[in-house]
Amino acid sequence: MTKILDCTLRDGGHVNNWEFSNECVLASLHAAEITGIEYFEAGYNMPECIKSSKTKLVAMVDAKNIQPVSLIADCVRVACYPHQIITAVKAVEDFKNQGFEVFLHLMTADKFEDYELLANWKNKDILTSIYFADSFGAFMPSDVERIYKKLQNCGFEKISFHAHNNLQLAFTNTIKAIELGAYSVDGCIFGMGRGGGNLPLELLLKYLNKNYEPYIELINKYYLPIYNQYGWGYGFEALISGLKNVHPDKVSQAIV
Repeated sequence: MTKILDCTLRDGGHVNNWEFSNECVLASLHAAEITGIEYFEAGYNMPECIKSSKTKLVAMVDAKNIQPVSLIADCVRVACYPHQIITAVKAVEDFKNQGFEVFLHLMTADKFEDYELLANWKNKDILTSIYFADSFGAFMPSDVERIYKKLQNCGFEKISFHAHNNLQLAFTNTIKAIELGAYSVDGCIFGMGRGGGNLPLELLLKYLNKNYEPYIELINKYYLPIYNQYGWGYGFEALISGLKNVHPDKVSQAIV
């Protein structure tokens, strides 16, 4: 059964500059615990209000700025762009030696070319899973299958997927990854995320026949007010970002 990683506080936090109340953080974590979500990504820095969890706590580290991780975390996800892969692999090995579960997270995975390096990486079995990300929400289901199989051919057995929703295909693409046998997939509460947003976590729970009910109250109490203040989802900039496969910050250049 494919596992779920809730990345709301990390990826969704791009929307509101990670300004979540302690009450919201703890309520979100509690929902993950009672729903049986396996991983809860608390951010780049573990919120001080989190002391422990029944759900495994994940911290993300960016390969361009490797920082120590709170010992409260169970897992570290090291994210990298294609040109940072060597730095990321070393960081993954270092965090594993510190006792953390480790994920390698390939951003803009469709632009990654050095599959030979991954195939020849002797320590790939230290990974809990390797992630590939549709960073600009540009993938079609065929892209998900193509990259998934490339990673399989490199010798990875546990492969995970992170979708963005610029073209409104995050759900479809995630279902494709699940059908291919993904180890885990990501979602954000109410689809919270910069630009076109992310895969709505509650839809994923429904699809996987898990209890989504705790999230209805959670959305109404905490996330609707954030949505009403900042907004996210399908729009012109998200559309262009997805169609052109460019970062949202470069949409104006892509239109010219």
